[in-house]
Amino acid sequence: MARLKVTVVLGMAAALMAPSWAQAAPADAARAYVAAHRKEIVEEYLKLVSVPDLHGDVPNLKRNADLLLSMMKQRGLDAELWDTSGGVPVVFGQKLVPGAKHTILFYAHYDGQPVDPKRWQQPDPFKPLLRTDSIEAGGKPVTDLPASFPDSWRIYARAAGDDKVSAEAILRALDVAAPKENIKVFLHGEEEGSGPSEAEVIKKYPDKLKSDLVVILDGPAHPAGKATIFYGARGGASLSVTVFTAKQGMHSGNYGNWMPDANVRLAQLISSMVDASGKVIIPGFYSDVLPFAPDAVAMMKAVPDQTPVIRKEFGVGGTDGAASSLQEGLNMPTFSVHTMSGGEVGGVIPASATAEIAMRLVKDNNGKVMVDRVVNYIRAQGYFIVDKDPDVATLAAHDKIAKVVTRGGGDGGAWRTDPNDPQAVFITQALQSVWGKDVVRIRTLGGGVPATPFIDAFHVPVVGMSLANYDDNQHSDNENLRLGNLFDGIVTLAGVMGY
Repeated sequence: MARLKVTVVLGMAAALMAPSWAQAAPADAARAYVAAHRKEIVEEYLKLVSVPDLHGDVPNLKRNADLLLSMMKQRGLDAELWDTSGGVPVVFGQKLVPGAKHTILFYAHYDGQPVDPKRWQQPDPFKPLLRTDSIEAGGKPVTDLPASFPDSWRIYARAAGDDKVSAEAILRALDVAAPKENIKVFLHGEEEGSGPSEAEVIKKYPDKLKSDLVVILDGPAHPAGKATIFYGARGGASLSVTVFTAKQGMHSGNYGNWMPDANVRLAQLISSMVDASGKVIIPGFYSDVLPFAPDAVAMMKAVPDQTPVIRKEFGVGGTDGAASSLQEGLNMPTFSVHTMSGGEVGGVIPASATAEIAMRLVKDNNGKVMVDRVVNYIRAQGYFIVDKDPDVATLAAHDKIAKVVTRGGGDGGAWRTDPNDPQAVFITQALQSVWGKDVVRIRTLGGGVPATPFIDAFHVPVVGMSLANYDDNQHSDNENLRLGNLFDGIVTLAGVMGY
């Protein structure tokens, strides 16, 4: 009897010595952990976003990979670097759980977009700046780290929102989570601008990467500030269109009203493709998608409409009329003119002008078909199409001539998982176990994420979770992360792992 009493007392003592979060349910444990470790979390994340990570900067990307590898090993993951032909490693780690019913592969990337430091409101985008709120809300710089970090504070740095927050959140989740499923982590260093590494390691390490479900951690959460899951993402295709009118620019006084202006010709061509409301009028442009099926319409309508908030925050006076709502627009192909260039100084009429046209495509589209529709439209406007710069004889033989270089075919990387797929249902329910039924479920993410290589190789369903704040200035100047999104992301992933 005495022996039993000692055992009970020792057990009680151990419980009293353990952290308060250790005995709680997964999500509650994570919330308590985050509350007790905010400064530690922020300090580690500041260190991570301080390492430059421009896509293609191999030496610094290797520094990122080494740091992430050490962070994985600190959490007890079986971790390793996988070398690739481009020199940028994939960082892989796994934690296998005896008796697990699911194997979940979490994907995130650690490379970032180019920067123009002159456009940032801080000297160096890779020297993270902590602010008490967003710049727009009057957030003030913080130079000395305090003991407390409110949710509204932000870290300004390249890759703060896209996509290092995902790496930090998943590794911090492993500090507190007791996973019930096998967990695999794939950190990609060539996502921005693409690269060979993903395809190479999938081919080289199929056994290690095989899983029941892939969860992509990328993209901004819904503006309503609620947990966000998406079941598909867009792909893309593009064209470079150059209009020619002569072999060279000519004096605007001597040849004005006689020689056609290439800038005007290009502007007329582009404007003829889109009507005054913003709807693309190239024949067949929306025919693969519209009309939407009833279940798709119901899913889109269930997403909270934050149009007034977004317009006010981003300074958008009027919206495009191609779709009736943002969610509807995300499930349709887009047509964007990323750049237009032409002309020269010196009072000359330009002889050539170029537009870079990009299309975001959904799963229902075929990239080659969509590109062909644009090319056929250009031809129907009277343009003779060439694939290289025309010589003088070719120019003289045609009233209108355009060089078209196309990129993108097949599905262009677009994908979509049926929300009713058993694995998709499992991960949705896991997310709802953390945040309740009020989870935003998005049919198609606006941007692209490289899920198709996993789908093609392993024939597994893919879903995505968006952790960053919707106003994180992804790919743009003054990219930032709201700290509350990092803290909530840790809670989300810990809860999902322990579901």
